Amino acid sequence: MKRVLCLLLSLLLLLFGCGPAEPVTRNYLRMNYARGSVHGHTAFSDMVLSYPDPDAVIRSIDQAMEETAVSSDPKECIAAYEEQVQAYNQLVSAASLAYVRYCQDMTESHRAKEYGRLNAALFTIQNRLAKLEKELMDRWGYHRERGEAYADDLGRRSRQSAELGILREKEDELCRRYEQLSTEYRSTYQGRTWSMAELMADEDLSLQAFLEALEQYEIGKNQAAGELFVELMSLRKQMAKLGGYPSYAASQYAMYGRTYSPEQALAAAMIVKQVFVPLYIRLRQRCDNDLRYLSGAAFPEDQFITTMEQAVDRVMPGAGEAWRYMLCYGLYDSQPSERKLKGSFTTYLAAYRCPFLFTQWKDDASSAFTVIHEFGHFLSYYRNPEGTYYASEDLDLAETDAQGFEWLMLEEYDAVFGRYADAARLCFLTNALYAILSGFMEDEFQQRAYSLKDPTVEELNRLYAEMAASYGFDQLFGYEGREWTEIGHTFQFPFYYVSYGSSMLGAMALIQSGKKAYVRVVDRRPCTSFRDAVGADVFSEETIRSLAAWVVSVSDGWLQE
Repeated sequence: MKRVLCLLLSLLLLLFGCGPAEPVTRNYLRMNYARGSVHGHTAFSDMVLSYPDPDAVIRSIDQAMEETAVSSDPKECIAAYEEQVQAYNQLVSAASLAYVRYCQDMTESHRAKEYGRLNAALFTIQNRLAKLEKELMDRWGYHRERGEAYADDLGRRSRQSAELGILREKEDELCRRYEQLSTEYRSTYQGRTWSMAELMADEDLSLQAFLEALEQYEIGKNQAAGELFVELMSLRKQMAKLGGYPSYAASQYAMYGRTYSPEQALAAAMIVKQVFVPLYIRLRQRCDNDLRYLSGAAFPEDQFITTMEQAVDRVMPGAGEAWRYMLCYGLYDSQPSERKLKGSFTTYLAAYRCPFLFTQWKDDASSAFTVIHEFGHFLSYYRNPEGTYYASEDLDLAETDAQGFEWLMLEEYDAVFGRYADAARLCFLTNALYAILSGFMEDEFQQRAYSLKDPTVEELNRLYAEMAASYGFDQLFGYEGREWTEIGHTFQFPFYYVSYGSSMLGAMALIQSGKKAYVRVVDRRPCTSFRDAVGADVFSEETIRSLAAWVVSVSDGWLQE
């Protein structure tokens, strides 16, 4: 019984673990040169974490700023700036590898320290490079062709103070404390301390005792994590003010490269609730038995890996090559471990010209769904790094890559899931609708939370319970209000989550247009906008209602088969 409860929960929370590999620091700077798409051939186990001394880079930038102030030679000054951008890019790449290694064993303090040092240095370097670039723009029109919006953003970043850097370091420390809490928290029940893994594995506990211990664990962890979040909110409000933004939400939307505002996202959320909540509730209720049937199935990883190699090749030309490349060079870490980050992500290791997929396999359907999603990211990095990692684009488009691939994989569910294929298709569709609803709900929760003055954990729990009720999650899943502290994005990647909703709408719009439309998006040119790529305004009421009607036709067809 405990296994079934656990698996149902994992299907429900499938998206909670998928996110970016690290704060999207690279989006602060556009790459000024083309990159070759030749893939690296270094096994992950042979990769060496090496990078220029961050302090030396900072000193070099300071020297370039002094020389630019008195120089009359724009070519020389621009060359000096671009040399420092190259050093910055090396540090960004090193931070990606450092983060992967930190996530592989979060108990190793030196790994956390090294990643923390790199991340702090990147912010300082961004700040100085922005000041230097602004000087070049003002004196010689450098990058002026990028438009007024870019110039305004550059001006804002060039004015950021040293105080902002100090707050950023405190923010990083609080985020690492949350990560450690997620892996190390223990509660006391019946005179014994328990980790979540120990609770799930103990067969001597009765179901009643298990539920009591689980609730006690969740209450304690919610309080500890909630107190960290209250600290984070205070810091982040100060950071947004120092950065020149009207709100913290606005600062994050700008960092993710979104072309819509927090206010527009809230307006879209109202339509999403009207249209998709009733549809989702009906679909969940109609296929509840199918989901329970799937939750009890076992999917051995070795069998899944073998099946996927042929399946992805049939879905999209070249996808099998990327799958084999990933396995050949050890760019896939699925080993379960109590020491690892509880979550999944895909990143790009620029120094070695390769993507990397991080997850934990549990021999269940949620593991298969997660790897299919993450491989969508891996494939887009592998196929077109110039249009993904090296491009300054909005986050929604990156998630469309992964979610669109999930839709394409539906045609291979018979091969991947065998006799559970029909149940898996229905589970995917409910997950797709859940992505839309949870994406907008988490964003609405965060926007409202950051508007509160000095909230307590209890007030945040009440707010989340209110949000859950308005999106139907209390009715379906019995949400009580504490669930928000289990969502790492809220702590580590604030205001990321709405991209799961908008990008799923975008992926659905693409799939309606056919496979060629998806391939065209994956092979996009750098800096393609989300709206141009998907060919629709997914925030418009007309588009949202049209996509909901399409989902109804798809689900009715599956349920009648």
